[in-house]
Amino acid sequence: MGCYGIGISRLVGVLAEHFSDDKGLVWPANIAPAKVYLARLGTDEQVVKAADELYKVLQNSGIGVLYDDRDIRPGEKFADADLMGIPYRVVISDKTVSANAFEVKARSSQDSQLLGKDQLIKVLKA
Repeated sequence: MGCYGIGISRLVGVLAEHFSDDKGLVWPANIAPAKVYLARLGTDEQVVKAADELYKVLQNSGIGVLYDDRDIRPGEKFADADLMGIPYRVVISDKTVSANAFEVKARSSQDSQLLGKDQLIKVLKA
């Protein structure tokens, strides 16, 4: 039995092949399963509170979020984020909480930047 039509499984395969690099997928924002990979680093009470609050704010703003609160090393979380190809990675750690900012990195970029909450929402809604 053979079928050579364009099915959903073939379409996803083509997208994965076309939108990838040596680290994994690089989903375009308009078809990504989520727009933000939220990585919480550490279990400090302030970090947990800031991450939980940002998660709720992003969800209420209509921005799809994958919240990684696993207790693993940051490098593992970053590698997972790159492999999944979510368009933006937002990191919350002791450093970012003390700076009252969020570390944001686009999947297609090498550099990250520190943004305040209002700037972050503005960037993610664009």
